[in-house]
Amino acid sequence: MKKITLLFVALVLAAIGAKAQNSLNNPKDANGYYIVKWDCNANNGQGDWAASNDFEVDEAFTFAVDITGTPLEDWVKEPATNDGATRGIAINRWSGFGNFLDDIDRLKLIKGNIYGATWCFTQAAGTFDVSQATQMDAITYFMMQVFGFEYTSDNIGAAWYVNAIGIDGADADGNVFTSAPYTGTKTSVDFYADDYDGFWPLTVGGYAPSCAVIDSKTNIQSVSVDSSPVVGNEYYNLLGIKLLKEPESGLFINKAIKADGSFVTTKVIKPLK
Repeated sequence: MKKITLLFVALVLAAIGAKAQNSLNNPKDANGYYIVKWDCNANNGQGDWAASNDFEVDEAFTFAVDITGTPLEDWVKEPATNDGATRGIAINRWSGFGNFLDDIDRLKLIKGNIYGATWCFTQAAGTFDVSQATQMDAITYFMMQVFGFEYTSDNIGAAWYVNAIGIDGADADGNVFTSAPYTGTKTSVDFYADDYDGFWPLTVGGYAPSCAVIDSKTNIQSVSVDSSPVVGNEYYNLLGIKLLKEPESGLFINKAIKADGSFVTTKVIKPLK
């Protein structure tokens, strides 16, 4: 009897362990869906989870996953199998309205075991049916898989789909998180991954580093990486030629020089007057 009891306990613990491997450490909402929105301004700028997934599908927001408790938590810290490579986290995500572009899989470390990126789902649409998702009051339901990969300075996919794990859904259809009901009031301007110096070198829309600032008035994209003040600006055309002054219209590059010697480059679009 004792052996049977111990065996039963072992099987239960194994089942619990298997379940934990398919669970993120993100908080959940009242319906059991993961909260995947990261609030970059919480905790005096240190960031924290948002209270809910209040983003609409055409709104830019920072998406994040906490891999604590998954096999990837240890894997990402182990030595890479490729020379000079760094290990990272990426995801697949798809929805009842279709799939998204493959090139927006990669996430970058925010802090601890939390990885993320800024997205706008309608701009990053592949087969995702934007017209259906942007019907008034429509909710988009998402499913997800998280996996590891390795990248080098000249190969952003040196190893791919390592330790892939499907994330348990909150409902019978396997849905992991949802958007807010669509109202059409939060539409974001277009932005692209290669607008951001040091981010993945991919020219895809609706994809940017975590906590990217998407300014709907000027269409200037920037990333706040530290508190060092800007002490000067330089301006360049798209061929990299330095300009004498800031253009009054058109597309150009702004190089903001900071007091600590670092700089941030952004693409700027000014409409014709």
